[in-house]
Amino acid sequence: MNAPEQQGGIPVYEWRAGPAHLRTRRQLAAEGLRPNGQDIAGKLYRSRGSRREPLVAYLFDVDKAAPKRPATAAQLAALVKATREHQLRAAERHGVDRAEIDQATGDPGPAWNTSTSALAGYAGTGNAVADVLTQGADREGMER
Repeated sequence: MNAPEQQGGIPVYEWRAGPAHLRTRRQLAAEGLRPNGQDIAGKLYRSRGSRREPLVAYLFDVDKAAPKRPATAAQLAALVKATREHQLRAAERHGVDRAEIDQATGDPGPAWNTSTSALAGYAGTGNAVADVLTQGADREGMER
């Protein structure tokens, strides 16, 4: 597609033909930057076939970008809570009860202190669902 040189005062470039100092939001994020409220400095167009609208990527000037702000403690806590809920729901879809996962993350009891256990020396992965599935691999009714 031959896009016009300017569109509403914004320069338009062909796909992969934008200037080196302009980046998409994802490219800025990969470099640890954010647009910092600046206006769009350009657009890229890429064809997606004859019957669909072209894909548009907005470009921002890397010189006007600012470093990403660090997440607050409350935001990090919310991410932990959301991840935990996501894991619990995934476990329920696979037939694992929430109570089993809560039990698996707690103290397994004195029976697990013996070296004859099949999981002796096992270190948890940090993923509660994976830990429960690994520990409960020999459960009845669970087919792999």
